[in-house]
Amino acid sequence: MPLNFLLPTERPKQVAAASRAAGLALVALMPSLTGCTVGPTYKAPRPPDAATFGETRPETATVASANGPYQAAGKPGSDWWRLFRSPRLDALITEALRNNWSIQAAHANLRKAAEGLHAAQGSLLPQIDATGTEGRQEYGAALFGPWAWTFPAFSAYSAGLDVSYDPDIFGGNHRLIQMAGAQKDAEREHRDVTMLLVVGDTVLTAFEAASTADQITVIRGVIDADRETLRLATLAWRAGRRPRLDVVTAEAQLAHDQSLLPPLINAHEAAQTALAVLTGHSPANWTAPTLVLADFSLPSDIPVVVPSELVHARPDIIGAEAMMRAANAEIGVRTADLYPRLTLSAAVAAEGLMGGPTGAAWRLIGGAALPLFHGGTLMARKKQAEEDYRIAFDHYQSVVINGFREVADSLNGLKNASTELENQRQALTSADDALTLSQAGYQAGRETILQPINARRLVLLARQNTVRAQTEVFRQTVRILVATGGGLADVHVTPDQWRSVRLAAR
Repeated sequence: MPLNFLLPTERPKQVAAASRAAGLALVALMPSLTGCTVGPTYKAPRPPDAATFGETRPETATVASANGPYQAAGKPGSDWWRLFRSPRLDALITEALRNNWSIQAAHANLRKAAEGLHAAQGSLLPQIDATGTEGRQEYGAALFGPWAWTFPAFSAYSAGLDVSYDPDIFGGNHRLIQMAGAQKDAEREHRDVTMLLVVGDTVLTAFEAASTADQITVIRGVIDADRETLRLATLAWRAGRRPRLDVVTAEAQLAHDQSLLPPLINAHEAAQTALAVLTGHSPANWTAPTLVLADFSLPSDIPVVVPSELVHARPDIIGAEAMMRAANAEIGVRTADLYPRLTLSAAVAAEGLMGGPTGAAWRLIGGAALPLFHGGTLMARKKQAEEDYRIAFDHYQSVVINGFREVADSLNGLKNASTELENQRQALTSADDALTLSQAGYQAGRETILQPINARRLVLLARQNTVRAQTEVFRQTVRILVATGGGLADVHVTPDQWRSVRLAAR
């Protein structure tokens, strides 16, 4: 008996016609099977209605704006470090953004999240696979009984396409896409946080390198003054004009001031090494440029933002809000798992015997699966997703409050640093006046040489303290820029309010 009754014998054009028919039938059913999206609808948290960040001291608020404690602003500037107007600093930041390994990893995580979104979006489209089989078979007597001997062994093949489609009746796949999109947004903000922190650390480390370099110069001047004092005290003692106590005192002062130099050199070298690491280089084969505080200028405008705008400026807050959206979408995914799942599948193939004619075959199947008993697993996963959302919400609130704290602390810190700098400048002025008076007294014969030498040393020490205070003003300015998400270019402080800080930093 021939085998033709087991395999279709249509020609290739009939195979194509059958393929089109199956595909059209599947597409025609798609619109009728679209349904709802289960799960809660996401609602963004309300922005805070606070007018300030919590400072109570009026002198702190006066640094912020002309009309009140704060001014609202838009999106942060992407190159806020250029406010310090330092080409050397710009070059360091360029190196860090290009080579820093943490930033590279953050970029890779963002690309990974983007591909995850693409993968989720693909679930809305029909899935098409090419299939093919080839084999040799012989039917047994149990299938065809006494006629089995008439069916010889034969070789056959099949090649075609399988098409499947999930109509997503209850929106589980749409929720997956929402979750993947929110995760991508969160990774983008995480990358921005990483870049912001790396840039901030690079700027602060550059200030540290410049500050220690200036302090080293000052301390070396102090040591030179101590040596001169010791030389003059020794000459006066040998001439019998001064007691031995002056020499011992000068030696002790020289030893003390020399002990100040090694920690500064160590701090400077550590800052140089940190700059190499931040810019993605090995300290063994890369040296950071020499920096001094004179390479930087204090910004004439200080960015400040009200709390309601801060949530749209800081990338960590935006990222935390994106994770809330992802957690909310996951609740929808787990909710959809509790509902029936419908699937459609179709297949079109060309089948035939080896060396024989080709026939067309096709199928169109609809399936449904209704979860009945899974030991409470599906409901537990839904409740777990709901708890994940509560965790994400609590984390969001924590990040927002921490952002407010950082802005408030940096504003207070800037005010205190500017006050300290003013005090140190006054101390330096007083030390300069004392030096002038000592030199005049020595020239008039009223004082010994030790008084002007010691006065000169006090001037140098006052300069070191001024360098430290000036560095702190730069640090606090950077902290404000970082705390507000990178600096807000369209917010300005009036010259009168900012002049005391700017002039003190010169």
